[in-house]
Amino acid sequence: MATAMVGVSSARSSSSRPPSLSDAAPQFSRRTSLPLSSPMPRRNSRRLILPLLGLLLGLSVPLAEGKFQAGPIRISGPKKENHWKYLSKFGYAVGTGTFNVRVKLHSPKTITNEAKLALEVFLDEDWPEVEAMENICDRKLKARQVREIRVDPNGEWGEWVNGSLGQYVRPHIWFFALSDCDQALQNFTHRLKFEFKANQDGGSEFSVEMRMMPTANFIYLLGFTYFVWLFVVRTKTFQKSSGSIHPVIWTLSVAILIQFIAQIFHSIHLWRYGYDGSGVKALEVLSEILSMLSQVTLSSLLILIALGYTLLQSKIGELDLMIPMCFMVGVIHIMLVGFGKIKDDASYKFHENEGAVGWVLLITRLGLYAWFLWAVQSSASEGGMKLRTFLSQFRIAGSIYFLAYPMIFLMTKCFAPYYQHAAMAVGLMLMQMGSNLWLANLFLTRGEYFKVSTLSSSMLPGGTKFGLVKEE
Repeated sequence: MATAMVGVSSARSSSSRPPSLSDAAPQFSRRTSLPLSSPMPRRNSRRLILPLLGLLLGLSVPLAEGKFQAGPIRISGPKKENHWKYLSKFGYAVGTGTFNVRVKLHSPKTITNEAKLALEVFLDEDWPEVEAMENICDRKLKARQVREIRVDPNGEWGEWVNGSLGQYVRPHIWFFALSDCDQALQNFTHRLKFEFKANQDGGSEFSVEMRMMPTANFIYLLGFTYFVWLFVVRTKTFQKSSGSIHPVIWTLSVAILIQFIAQIFHSIHLWRYGYDGSGVKALEVLSEILSMLSQVTLSSLLILIALGYTLLQSKIGELDLMIPMCFMVGVIHIMLVGFGKIKDDASYKFHENEGAVGWVLLITRLGLYAWFLWAVQSSASEGGMKLRTFLSQFRIAGSIYFLAYPMIFLMTKCFAPYYQHAAMAVGLMLMQMGSNLWLANLFLTRGEYFKVSTLSSSMLPGGTKFGLVKEE
């Protein structure tokens, strides 16, 4: 039995907008290391931290939240499947939420008479059965609400159709569809534009699957900002001690910077979403692309080290063949982000990596993991006892990194649909921060990696570590 109740009141308004619910770090010697939590000069920390804190606090406060979705839709015509079209979905928390929908004729520009279509509203518990129905016009029988929605014959926006939906036991995701099974439009395909707006009870919440994200994002960005500051200070201290910054540290720095910019873009998108329910799509896409590129960079760096860079040889040498391969992997990830955005509001999509995109990413990550394991085994067979000991530990840590996404992706499916977005997002945040902390400590402390790698070799011209091949 469904646990949700459907509101019985509805109204139409001819206004152009839907009704609003609320119109100097210490030095260290070669024998010591500086922990990431070491205290730093207060003056420098204030200069860096205080402006960022102001930005973060501003981005953490949403003002008038609610989802807004707009786009084109093709409906009617000789094909039966074109007489019923999915529009959008929204997750409501416990309480009574509202929705507003209107449509506008796009092609043809005008029609002879006003057309009356049906707006059908379905509960998540019924949705799988609804999609399984072969006769699309029978889907109306499963609708919890059916509203009449008018198409203006002159190509203007039609009246807003306003309704309410209540749930009193648990959150629910509601699905909205447009139907022309009564053939109110002429027998050819019409292109319409639609606008859909939804608000929680009181108008103060995101869709239920995103309601924890502003807080989680703020906490993560605050922690990330502090980590970036410590990483910069730590890297400068390492440079003063060793005389230079090794390429692996530069690579990690670039990856962290890309991640940080991606997180700022995502924060701005969420903050703007609080105003208009739509956000800044361009920043959202850029954020996901940059996040993917950062993960590709870290994965490539781990594989490069596993192949022997800094362990068996001090320069890349023949390993430069990895560069075009990593570039191709990065291009594939960018294409996957673009494809995923095309299906951004699909009925089956409850988080960013849902569907085919997520499975392709999972397969790609497993492929990179297999390459990593082969590289570690190959390098271990050429090194001594100390190197094999380090590579054994490196294999374990690297395995956790490469398998983190597949595990998060699969475990997310165990959650209810309205919890999947939060589970995936928080899981990826923890994965990124965990890998950053691990690699920062790996490269900037004088541990096992420092002892067996070229990071501990002489900085004099021609200097190298015993057992390393100096490739020019």
